[in-house]
Amino acid sequence: MSKDASGFWRTQLTTFAVLFAGYASYTYNRKSVSFALPNLMKNGLLDKSAAGTISSSQNTAYAISKFLGGVLSDRISAKWLFFSGLVLSGGATILFSTTSSLTLFAALWFLNGFAQGAGWPACAKLLKKWFSPEQFGTFWSALSASSNVSGSLCPFLATWVIEHFDWRASLVVSGGVTITSAVCVAMLLTDSPIDAGFNKNFTPEASKKKTDGKSTAAQSTWRDLIKSPFLWVVSVVYLVVFAAKTSVTEWGQMYLIEDLGHSAFTGSGFISAVETGGFFGGIAAGYVTDWLMKKSGKKTAGNPRMFAAIWFMAGVAGFLFLLTTFVTTSTSQFFLTVIGFGLGACLYACIAIFGIVASESYPSHLSGTAHAVVALAANVGAILSGLPCSYVAQLYNWRAIFIILEILAAAAALFLAVFGKVSPGLPGDKPKSQ
Repeated sequence: MSKDASGFWRTQLTTFAVLFAGYASYTYNRKSVSFALPNLMKNGLLDKSAAGTISSSQNTAYAISKFLGGVLSDRISAKWLFFSGLVLSGGATILFSTTSSLTLFAALWFLNGFAQGAGWPACAKLLKKWFSPEQFGTFWSALSASSNVSGSLCPFLATWVIEHFDWRASLVVSGGVTITSAVCVAMLLTDSPIDAGFNKNFTPEASKKKTDGKSTAAQSTWRDLIKSPFLWVVSVVYLVVFAAKTSVTEWGQMYLIEDLGHSAFTGSGFISAVETGGFFGGIAAGYVTDWLMKKSGKKTAGNPRMFAAIWFMAGVAGFLFLLTTFVTTSTSQFFLTVIGFGLGACLYACIAIFGIVASESYPSHLSGTAHAVVALAANVGAILSGLPCSYVAQLYNWRAIFIILEILAAAAALFLAVFGKVSPGLPGDKPKSQ
């Protein structure tokens, strides 16, 4: 390996490490109020309806800003977009810890959600600039796993801080970690290899020119994009899986604590198991579907990754069935951990697959918009998991939410089995192979 190649590899790893830590901070910050919810409700500061209002305010803002972030990432520095989101979300969290008003809670968490939308679009753009198409799927899945690392460790950290101090201190810690990550981004991250001083031979575009040079898709527009049936198939199932993921991480511990009488640490342990499973599931999805892509070549209709998505969606339905049918007040921590791990693995595997196929199935000048469209659908699912689900819990119980999601996940798996072989790409394009 030449000196330049060795230096480029080290810079790539540094870029990935900063993105990994930064996005883990985004996730920790985004979930910080969820970790504090049992304490806030126990102290009478929130009821179920108010908790749903706060969750939906964040998810609504996140849905809007993630779409806008996808568009902005093509037009401004992805590094400074990533940095700005960290600073704004961290500041909103610290301010949240200083108030007790529901109106301010909702307003600040809306601001937090709006800032959060800058995170993943900036990551996706930076990954495309720093990693070749042959590396993209692997590093996408690995970077996605940063949210699982954060989600596995932070429930315990938040619970410890809350029990030894209070919920306000927990939010201050979360906000402080996020702002510290922003400082690291400003100091260590560079927008592209060229900006870092490497020549054009080290850019991903250099390897793409060999295959993209004669593509007629370069003349396509967003109007062609929205006519793609594959994009809407992905959007529908992404909405369902994101509603399930958000409900599990937002309300899973409330189900165990309020409906079944488990302890706060048991609830935190379940959420940690979900995120740990998600870490392995997301990475496994990348490797498994890369293998499917190489094995299938041009012989398979549609995107071969969608075959794996069918089974993972069925797994989501299966583990939700176990959660709602076999978990009781006396269920052991081990059994809860197994269910949480399996549920998280299937949920985050689906999320990784749908994100990858949305980005890789369209020309580079439309891939950001394509991902923004499916991400918008996903965040509609997240919004539905907020206030609407809290109303269901208020009318019935927390278990009712997961029964509904179990049915929707099974329906989504069937939907994929029927429509998952729709050709990816734009109308008139031939199916792509990797």
